[in-house]
Amino acid sequence: MVAKGLFTPTFLGPTVETTAFSLASISTIVVLLRFYCRIWIVKKLKSYDYLIAGAVVCTWGLCVINHYQVLYGTGSGAWPADLPPPSAEFTLNGVLGAAKAWYGYQIVYLLVPALVKLSILVFYLTIATHRPFRTIVYWAIAFVTTYSIIMIIVNAFECPRKPSLVFEPEIFVMREQWHCFNLTALYFSQSALNIFSDLFILVLPLPILVKLHMPTIKRICLLIVFSVGLLVPIAASFRLWILYLWHDAPPDISRYYGGYILFWDAVELNTAIICASAPSLQPLFRRAFGELRAFSRGRSAYYYYGDDREGTVMTQTTIGRRGSRRLDQEIPLQRRPSSREVHKRRPEELESDLVVIREMENEEDIRIWAQASAVESTSTHSESHPPKSPARPRDLLASE
Repeated sequence: MVAKGLFTPTFLGPTVETTAFSLASISTIVVLLRFYCRIWIVKKLKSYDYLIAGAVVCTWGLCVINHYQVLYGTGSGAWPADLPPPSAEFTLNGVLGAAKAWYGYQIVYLLVPALVKLSILVFYLTIATHRPFRTIVYWAIAFVTTYSIIMIIVNAFECPRKPSLVFEPEIFVMREQWHCFNLTALYFSQSALNIFSDLFILVLPLPILVKLHMPTIKRICLLIVFSVGLLVPIAASFRLWILYLWHDAPPDISRYYGGYILFWDAVELNTAIICASAPSLQPLFRRAFGELRAFSRGRSAYYYYGDDREGTVMTQTTIGRRGSRRLDQEIPLQRRPSSREVHKRRPEELESDLVVIREMENEEDIRIWAQASAVESTSTHSESHPPKSPARPRDLLASE
């Protein structure tokens, strides 16, 4: 019997280990680039950076556990008929090692998606100022934290009457008699919650992003980033399908399907880490590609004061819907254009530098932006409506 609808090598062990270690290496490089941007370019690390670093460490832990899972038979099929049957001691050691490796795997596996999702949600809090959106993000953080802790506890104490039974070789056949939890139902519920939360977190910022006005090239770059993020729930869906095949397979083939579970776990988790790190690589893209940005940036002072770069110096700020942080970048400020020059500007010139969501530290930044906007609005209103001249200036002069 072979796996249905999948690539079916005789032994999945090399495929599992190569995939796990290769993807973990790629995600580690991406996170190192992220830390380079945060430390040497932005010059500041934040809480969501530490969360994603914890996810990478756990991913390498899974690679080590995968090695032992493969060593103890995960990814292999039935014993070859042309070989003599294994000894009882060999079989006992293999089953015992598989039980210990699988126990550690199912706990560490839950940590990685939890840390990645919390990193993304905390990042959302730094770019969002809209109170309803922030409230939803806080509720999402509470949900992810709660169900992750519950699932870790349930997996850690899957045999509530005597937790040490999970390290017995008979755990695979005596689970029901020992009143341990049903792993099949547990794994299916975990996969369903993971897919739901992945999709929810992916679409959560879309209502804000669709309201941003940006050039086509920048919109395409943003769309590519979110399209890559769809690979995470897709990989999780494949894992759910493999769980179904694993559940229906006979005992001598279920170990083979276990290799597919490890394979798709590696794809899912490392893709999530890479996608979660993409926004933090924006400074690196700016430095590498210059004006060809991967993400949109705020309108510069040239948008309002012309294209000549001679004159005094001011600090560039980003114009957003709700406010944003000041950029640590100095640009020259020149005179305000005349009305004739403004009319001569083409529409495409006004679309060159548009809105981007910037990180905000706290509510104090929002209040500062609101006060600045109010002052700017008052100033603009007074300039656009100058006081009217007297209707009869001759009478006023005559009265003097």
